Amino acid sequence: MWRRLRASESAGTIYDIDYDRLRALGKRALLFDVDNTLGERGMKTLPERSLRLVLSLVERGFRVGILTNRKRNADDPAVLTLREHIPVIHAAGKPRRSGFRELLAALDAAPEEAVMIGDRCLTDVLGANRLGIYSIQIRSTAARVTADRADPESESECLPTSTADRARRGGCHRGC
Repeated sequence: MWRRLRASESAGTIYDIDYDRLRALGKRALLFDVDNTLGERGMKTLPERSLRLVLSLVERGFRVGILTNRKRNADDPAVLTLREHIPVIHAAGKPRRSGFRELLAALDAAPEEAVMIGDRCLTDVLGANRLGIYSIQIRSTAARVTADRADPESESECLPTSTADRARRGGCHRGC
């Protein structure tokens, strides 16, 4: 059970990911979460830097989509601009498999070709791992998602290595 909560890898922010390495591993589809991944939780506007990154990944040949548990749909200002360029699945019900499968179908990609990039181990990582999708957990907190540089001192791993480590850190801030 605990294996399914462990990401294939982690990164401070979406800007720290080596997308060329992922391409070399045969990954061609990128599934992004929105809150605390592309921007702050509950944001009204997608950060320009995040939009530029997503569009550059599309230009580089990746198939990119958004998989979010946000309930808003057509009027969600944070993803309206993205919807013009890439598929967006709202109210995905992560970690259930159905939202992942729907987005993979829209991207014409198999699970082994995909990477889920998100901040939560109980939704993004677990859902991806259940389907055999490579998972990258973003360690940033909402205040640092759009920062140029992550602060490693404030990061918290989702699954501490021991009970003592978990107690020292005050538990997992990602809800696991």
